[in-house]
This record gives sequence, C-alpha cells and structure tokens, in this order.
Amino acid sequence: MLYLFDGFELSEEEFSLSRHGKRIPIEPRALRVLLVLVGSQGKLLDKRNLLEAVWKDTFVEETTLTRSIAVIRKHLEDDPRAPRYVETVPTRGYRFIASVESRPLHQYDPTPAIAASEHAPLPAAPVGLIEPSLVVLSATPGDAASGLAGKSRVWLYGIAFLFVATIGLILSLWHGLLRASSLNTRDTLVLADFNNSTDDPVFDGALRQGMMVQLEQSPVLRLASEGQIRKTLKLMGLQSDGPLTSEVSREICQRIGGDVVLDGSISRLGDEYVLGLRARRCGTGEELDAEQIQIARKEAALGALSEIATRFRTRIGEAHTTIKDLDTPLAEATTYSLDALKAYSQATRTFSTKGSSAAVPLFQHATELDPKFAMAHVWLGRMYADLGHEASAIKSTETAYTLRDRTSDRERFSIEVSYNLLVSGNLEKAKASCEAWILMYPRDVYPRTFLSGLVYPAFGQYEKALEEAESAIGIDPDFVVGYRNAALNLIAMDRLPEAEKVLQQASQRKLFLPSFITDSYRMAFLKGDRNGMKRAADAAPTNPWLLNYQAATLAQAGQMVQARALQDQAVRLSEHGQKQDLEAQLLVTASFTELFYGYPDDAAKQVRSALRLSAAKNVEYAAALVLAMTANSEEASKLVNDLLQRFPDDTLVRYNYVPTIRAALALTNKQPQQAVDLLRDTVQFELSQPLYPSYLRGQAYLAMGQASQASAEFKKIVDRPGLVLNDPLLNVAQINLAGAYAAKGDKDSAKVAYDAVLQRWTNADSGLQIMQQTKKERAKL
Repeated sequence: MLYLFDGFELSEEEFSLSRHGKRIPIEPRALRVLLVLVGSQGKLLDKRNLLEAVWKDTFVEETTLTRSIAVIRKHLEDDPRAPRYVETVPTRGYRFIASVESRPLHQYDPTPAIAASEHAPLPAAPVGLIEPSLVVLSATPGDAASGLAGKSRVWLYGIAFLFVATIGLILSLWHGLLRASSLNTRDTLVLADFNNSTDDPVFDGALRQGMMVQLEQSPVLRLASEGQIRKTLKLMGLQSDGPLTSEVSREICQRIGGDVVLDGSISRLGDEYVLGLRARRCGTGEELDAEQIQIARKEAALGALSEIATRFRTRIGEAHTTIKDLDTPLAEATTYSLDALKAYSQATRTFSTKGSSAAVPLFQHATELDPKFAMAHVWLGRMYADLGHEASAIKSTETAYTLRDRTSDRERFSIEVSYNLLVSGNLEKAKASCEAWILMYPRDVYPRTFLSGLVYPAFGQYEKALEEAESAIGIDPDFVVGYRNAALNLIAMDRLPEAEKVLQQASQRKLFLPSFITDSYRMAFLKGDRNGMKRAADAAPTNPWLLNYQAATLAQAGQMVQARALQDQAVRLSEHGQKQDLEAQLLVTASFTELFYGYPDDAAKQVRSALRLSAAKNVEYAAALVLAMTANSEEASKLVNDLLQRFPDDTLVRYNYVPTIRAALALTNKQPQQAVDLLRDTVQFELSQPLYPSYLRGQAYLAMGQASQASAEFKKIVDRPGLVLNDPLLNVAQINLAGAYAAKGDKDSAKVAYDAVLQRWTNADSGLQIMQQTKKERAKL
C-alpha cells in the first residue's frame, strides 16, 4: 500500500518515506511507527497498542516510542505545539490527523512515460486466433455463396478457440498473480542449507553463503539473522552450528515468527547439474515459488546462484530499480572459488558459535584459496581486532580496502567503515559511510553497531550512540551486540537502572556475551554492591580485563598491595595466552595508578615494558602521556612524532592524543597557558574516555591561579561516575578539586571534597604516600 499526504509518499512495500520523489533517510523503528499511525489515520492509538504493533514481543520503554515520534516529527517538519500530522493526546497516545490518500503501489505512477517504456510488449496473438480471418478475407467472390456454411463454421471455431484461449490466459495470469501476491517484501525469510545430492563436498555451505550474499544486496528483503537462527537451534536442543535442513529451518521459521523458508538444492543430471531454490510458507508448507537452473559444470554454480537470486527478488515484489542498481554478480561480490566460499562460510559459522579465535584459521584459509577475496580479508581483520592484534588487523583491513571494488555495495560499505576505524582512524569518514550505509540499507544492524560502539562514544555523544544501539535491537531483537552497546552507553550516562533492564532483556532472549560479566561488575561497583561485584568476579576468574577492573577497584580504595598482585596476575594470564597487545594495554593502564599515587619511576618503567611488547596506537598514546607527565620529555616527543607519521588522518590522534601529550609536556616545562591553548583542540572529545584533557586543563588553571576555572574542570570528572568508574583518576581529581576550592576561599566545599577521598581510603594501605599528604592538606583547613 502507498500512502500519500502533503507531497509525502509512504510505501509499505518498499518500506520507505519520500517527498516529491526524493527518499528521506529515516530510522526503521520510526518508519514502522509512522506506517501504523498513517494506516490508522484519524484514530487515536494508545501507547500500549503502538508498542505492541511495532515492537511485538520485544520489551521497550515508553521513552523509545517517544523518541520515535520525535524522529517522525523532525522528518515531517511537524511542530508538536501546532501539529499538522502527529497529534499527541496527553496520557493516552497519538493520532495521525492529516488527510491521507491510500493506493495500491501499482496504481501510483509519478512518471507514466518512463514507466510505460519499461513494460514488456504484449505477446503476439497465437496463429490459431488469426488464421480463420485470413481464410475469409482471402476467399474469392465466386466462392462466397458456396462457402457460406463453411464460413459460419470457421467463425464459430474461431470464436470458440478465442474464448478458450482467453479463459486460459486469464487463469494463467490469475494464478501468477496469486502466486506472486503470496510473497512480499515484508516477509521474514529463513534461508536453509542447500541439499547437496551430488556427493561433491565443495557445495556444502558454499551455496547457502553465496545465496545469502546475493539476497543481502537487497535493501528491502528481511532475512532472519544468523544469530537469531543459531540461538533458536540451541533452544530446539540442537547444536548451534548444526545443519539447517529444510524441516529444521521451517521449525526455526515458525519459532521466530517468520513467514517463508527458502531451501535450495543441487543435484546431478547426467554430466550436468541442476540448481534450485524453493520458497515455502512456514506455517503450512505451501509452495510459493520455485526457481531452477541447469548448468554444465560446477564452476557455473556461482553465476546460477546470482540469476536465481535476481529472479526471486523480482517475484517477491522488489522494485526494478533497486534490483538493477544493487545486484552485483556473486563472483564479483565475493570470490570465483567455490572452495574459498566454502571456507568463508565455515569461518562465519564458527565465529557465530565459537568466537574470533576459532574463526581465524578458517578466514586465513579462505584468503589463501583466493587472495583477492575482499570480504574474507576484512573479516580476518575484524577477528584480529577482537583479539587485540592491532598490526595484523590493520594489514588485513588494508588488503580488503585495496580489493573493495570486488564486492557488493553493502560489503563495500562494510570495508570502508572498517578501514576508516581500524587503519586511517578518520572518524568523520567512518560516520559518513555509516550514514550512507543506513540510507541504502535501512534494515542493516552493522552500521548502527559501528556508530553506537565506536564512532559516537569517541566524541562523547552517548545519547546518539544509545539511539543507534536501540535501533539495531529494534531491527534484530536477537542481535546481541546491540544490547551490549546500549548498556555501555547507558552506564556512561549514569542511567544504571536502564542499563540493567537492557541486560535483563538480553538474558530473557537467551543472549550472552562474556563482556556482559564485566558490564555487570561495573554496574555493581557504581551501586556499591560488593556481592554483585563478587558474583561477577567469580563468574570469570581468569578474564584478564576483569582482573584489571578488580585491581583498579582496590587501587581506588588505596589498597595498592592487593591491587598490584591482581594486576600482575592479569598480566601473567595475557602472557600465557601470547597476547602481547593485551599485555601492553594492561601495563599502561596500571602505570597511571602508579603515576597518580606518587610513584613516577615505577610508572615510567611499566610503560617502557609495554612499548617493547606493542606499538599499538592506544599503547603509544598512554605511554607517551605517562612519560610526558613524569618529565621524560624526549621519549614522549618521539612517540608523538611516530603517532603523527603512522596515523596522519586519525581523528583521535590529531585532535585528542597529540594535543593532550603536548599539553602534559607544556605543564612539565612550567608553561600552563600553552597547555590550555593546546587543549582547545580536545574540546569536542571532552566526554570521551579517559578524561585526561579535563584533568590537565584543571592543573593548568591551578598553576595560573585561576581556581574557579580549575574547579570546573575537575568537577567534569568527579560528577561523571559512569565515565570514571573505578579509575584512581577520580581520587586525584577530587583532591585537586579540594585544592581549587581552598584556593578560592571555599573551605567548606574543600573539606567535603577531601573527606570524600579519605572516606574511600578508610581501609587503605597505611604507608600510602598520597593519603598521608591528603590528610595533611585536610588538617590545614
């Protein structure tokens, strides 16, 4: 159905909103809400019914609906105080109040001349329908009288034949329309494995992977996600990486509320092969469509898959323009090698069930079988990034980027975003690519994942990041990373009850990531829930990062002896796992605690050890900052030059890391005004973690005797527990805040700030130097 109002065109079939023919990029959850409202024009829809209609079985807060309404009003340019389209009925719900004209999509043709030119010509009439007329017209006058009776019989035969043929044509067309109408772009599709009866194992997995790549080029088809399928297999009591037979896939389809199951097949016909795809209704098993192609050799299978996918996209009702524009042949979109495609299929399945480490050898094998397999390279890069192997991640992603023209449009977006995040570090380009990706593929969760997990948090834009994470969950309620990103952004904004609800929703859907344990630890820490922290620690006793968090908690409490022991344990675990980048990260993280608590030599020693292990960007930044703050200026400057040389386009390096290091060097050289000037470039990253620019700016203002400005900077840290968490930076920021209050004569506020730190240090090590100094400063007041 197509809805028309005030120059807007809202299409159910194409799942799009346009104005005067120009498509408007609008997030899917808001578009779904708009479709429900417009489809019920003039009727009051209460909030509960709207939530159930759009989000079905997914639990969401009313605030999610409120945000969607705000997005709709923004795109419709609708003023809530004087609405033309969406009216709010307080405490009740919403009503679409504009006049709406609704038409079936095929009746709406904004460019009839162009549309007409695309229609196929009518078929020529069958010979049997025109032959009687020719007989009569060719008769001579002398034959007329004697042939009158024969002429009548010929006319009767002709009319009868025409009637039968016409009825047959109508029935045929009607059957085709019924068959086509039973498939539409709103159907959720579950893709089964191809039944391979050829005894050639090269087809196993490869054909399903190839068909998936082809169907995913469509911006409107709804394929059930792999995560959703694998989770459902587990709920069915089957192996999550088990085979997706036709009947298993049909049951999965029914369980997830899907509509159509697609099962393919390949078989031998003499020396040739027959490749087929069948669409069946999940609930009834009714066959809706069947495509079949015969090929002479197995190497032609990839081309046949492309052709079958194109036919299916046409039959399901996808617009001709998107099929034409977004239909890269499979060999060009992936690989010419069936063996490489099979290895790639095994790798992606292994990643979804066993994780990054197990998938690396399979992705490597795919790139060995076809060195020009771009998607295998970019996935290999992501696996390395997950494992903390930055150099290997950069190398694989660079290779994929050089091969990006050998991919589909969707995969090209994926490669460009990965390159801009992992290699160039250009966050603005990554953001632009994600936005273009969403515009072309509004139902794809991955661009929203990049925005919510990496791009927006880097700028401290946690509200925007949360919106993208929630959109990803709305598109695919079984996409586990969406829940993780939503929880992290809520924690950053100190919205702990909402973060807990998000993780509860994930748990209710049987979704889990190991990082959920560290997230639970963070939330328990912020609530002061010692039992919750212990439960999380006991759940993953050998997780190096969780040990690091526990060490930080002890360090923030001033218990440095225990903190150092746990930190050493975390480092040993990373050594055992031969994860040098991880080991280096742990060392530089611990070095800041040593620095803040008055042990500069130990801090410098730790970062030098880290640099011997890794030259990763974040390791070099942290090491350079520690060296700058411990008056090792020459070493810090060398690292600055190396960062600029290796990452010339990196947004964080240019506008956050380097200015922060240089500001620390300026402070070491007693040049506080220069430090303040250098830190102007970091303003756009004020709320990104860690909050070192605010700390250094506060110190610079204190050195210049500007206590009010200094206190404002330190409060940026103290007032944001969700960003600081258990970082010992909180203690030194609060101590400096007390000093700033005292400097401007506000002794009461200074006492409160000092007492907060000393309260935290109730059970601190008795010999902690910074605690003794803090007590002396407090006594002066």
